[in-house]
Amino acid sequence: MREHSHCRHRFAESEGPAVFQTMDGIEVNVSGSMFEICTTCGHFDFPVETREAIESSLKENRKNANAVKQIYINLVETF
Repeated sequence: MREHSHCRHRFAESEGPAVFQTMDGIEVNVSGSMFEICTTCGHFDFPVETREAIESSLKENRKNANAVKQIYINLVETF
């Protein structure tokens, strides 16, 4: 567990799935990625690559007015 200096909340490392809803009502389900979750408010903090994948998927979903309001992202690390 670590504490972020900008908000003083404690974050714990976790493995998916991470499920949350955006402000515009799109449900996002992310699996296969490590992330940090705030132990106080439940806020997720993803690595940069994961955030980019989420934002890209949300951008595509928002372009299509008839799109389903659910996004499933499965990230698999390969070595």
